[in-house]
Amino acid sequence: MPAPIVPEDLFKFRWIDHVRLSPDGERVAYQLSWADGEARQNRSRIVIRRLLEPEPAEATGGTRRDHSPEWSLDGRRLAFVSRRGPVDQVFVLDLASPGDSRQLTFLPEGAGSPTWSPDGSKIAFIGTDLADPDAIVDDPRPPDNKDQLRRAPVARVARRLDYKHDGQGFVDGRYHHLFVVPAAGGDVTQITKGAWDVSGFDWSPDGDRLVVAGNAEPNADLQRALNLYVVDLAGRRSKLAGGFYLASPTWSPRGDLIAFIAPNGLDAGLIERLWIVPARGGDQRCLTIGLDQAVGDSLITDMRAGHNTRLVWSPEADRVYFLSSGPGLSSVYSCDLEGNARQEVGGQRRIYDFDVASGVTALCASDVSNPGDLHMFMQGAEARVTDLNPWLRERYVAQPERHAFTAPDGWRLEGWLFRPPDFDPSRKYPLVMEVHGGPHGQYGWAFFHELQILAGMGYMVLCVNPRGSDGYGEHFRRQVVRDWGGKDYIDLMSALDQAIEQTGTVDVSRLGIGGGSYGGYMTNWVIGQTNRFSAAVAMRSISNLVSEYSQHDIVLWGALELGPPPWPDLDELWKRSPIRYVQNIQTPLLLSCGEMDLRCAISQSEELFGAMRFLGKTVEMVRFPEESHDLSRSGRPDRRVERLKRIAAWSSTTRSRRLSRRPGRPRCWKRFGCPKPLKRPRPPSWKRCTSRTCRLL
Repeated sequence: MPAPIVPEDLFKFRWIDHVRLSPDGERVAYQLSWADGEARQNRSRIVIRRLLEPEPAEATGGTRRDHSPEWSLDGRRLAFVSRRGPVDQVFVLDLASPGDSRQLTFLPEGAGSPTWSPDGSKIAFIGTDLADPDAIVDDPRPPDNKDQLRRAPVARVARRLDYKHDGQGFVDGRYHHLFVVPAAGGDVTQITKGAWDVSGFDWSPDGDRLVVAGNAEPNADLQRALNLYVVDLAGRRSKLAGGFYLASPTWSPRGDLIAFIAPNGLDAGLIERLWIVPARGGDQRCLTIGLDQAVGDSLITDMRAGHNTRLVWSPEADRVYFLSSGPGLSSVYSCDLEGNARQEVGGQRRIYDFDVASGVTALCASDVSNPGDLHMFMQGAEARVTDLNPWLRERYVAQPERHAFTAPDGWRLEGWLFRPPDFDPSRKYPLVMEVHGGPHGQYGWAFFHELQILAGMGYMVLCVNPRGSDGYGEHFRRQVVRDWGGKDYIDLMSALDQAIEQTGTVDVSRLGIGGGSYGGYMTNWVIGQTNRFSAAVAMRSISNLVSEYSQHDIVLWGALELGPPPWPDLDELWKRSPIRYVQNIQTPLLLSCGEMDLRCAISQSEELFGAMRFLGKTVEMVRFPEESHDLSRSGRPDRRVERLKRIAAWSSTTRSRRLSRRPGRPRCWKRFGCPKPLKRPRPPSWKRCTSRTCRLL
């Protein structure tokens, strides 16, 4: 039997991302990343190869991190971003003399997201500008070392809700704006200004204007909606469209239309759709209104941070290509201007990045055995181009089994079960249930390091997509809005019971549960409702919806997702706060959190830890300095490994601890709308409501 996957294998992984085809479709550039264990840093370089050549060329090899390659339209040069000091800067590589790159930007605050003008004479990029100097009192002394941008400030002043962003840190009066620099080098021109962020942009085909996404209106921090603006090279700005939470503006090759991604409204849980708007102004039109799938990749793993969206027009400007997420998978789709969508490249896998040029589709795809490789699709045939992680063939990689479950009210659910090495159907095994984040993410057919570690340790691992998950249509996705800890909890517990019944191999006295973000919230919630679990791990979690409501970096989203603020009536949020039920918790709990997590504040873990410890319960908190909400996906490598070791060690308590409890007694389902009587057959594990308590046996 091959050796199991372990936390230290993180240093063996090679990750591919940001694939870009040359305009003639004959070459491809991408970024190749890895975790440097000795330096304790994440590193990457740019690779260029002809489509079917066996050996690629390493185009760049900066001392720290080269990423985000973009071709000029003549295919002779490559713009990319490199960190060779404390911040990223934009470089250009002339492919006639590989290895000889030229630095274009020298902005003190850094630069990124380079995009060539159509004639190749200029490059637009996103830079950081001190737009509100009154929001920061900087320390004037030079930094302590060459990798430090500046010392910690003397003081920060917050007047807006958007004073912090997870992964970025505190804004300190500095906003992301659009700049342009000559491709041959020269003076940088700032195009947009002010106390607002440019979140996306694209050139017009004539190269005289750009479209940008952002909100430059007064009190923009109190508005979730973003706008599209058209700006010329002198910085003159006009509003084109707005009222959506929009992203990825992309100008058509003909110049008459601009495509973008946005839900059909601002309510929580709505799926992202593809839109177009006339470039000269007019009504925007949704192209994917008939496709009940989100535009973008919503699968969650620990192999890649973020879910960037991308649109690519066909050369004839009659179709737009995009990623779309179905049940447990994401694929490449396209849609014509009449709204006829079709799948271009699919499969039982996660496609997380792509490009299209000259009849070739390049894609980065992960499946259950592989964190990601480069594939080419052309004329109906597909070829896998890279083999970045051959060492995995010498490891035990658990292959998930798909399971279908039925909630008590008849809703159909999907989940996956991982089995340990040398699985023996005559034995009983401990089981760990993992809960994904979002809540509008989803599990699926993609490689997940953490789950493989648990399976390799001898656990069965169960992953379920409860109501609220993406991939199953907008109605399914919206079911969790203002109902966290309600039907989603019932979905998870009923799926767990059915998995136990279907397999017959689960030791019900050795159950564990864990999850991150919303999955961390749900872990905290579950152990306050039932004592059936022997161990729990809540990562970057929420414990108190009242105190969390206005302290994280997405307050406006939370107001839509969670409900009205707790002032003056906190009942709706308080009744769905896990800490309200802390006295009921008997399950040993590990809290894992990043000290710079601005999404699920570390105070949420501190609050639950303090309450449990005060009550004499078994609890431990592990804090990771400097780490954001994305610790598990993009944190410092040694901290990612330590986190995985802690999860594995705590999960082992499912083997040794036996809690004195009556297993399987959750709190009454009746308060969550338990149907009585049910009009359809109940799953065999469910019994009818009796007096004031329902029993899940």
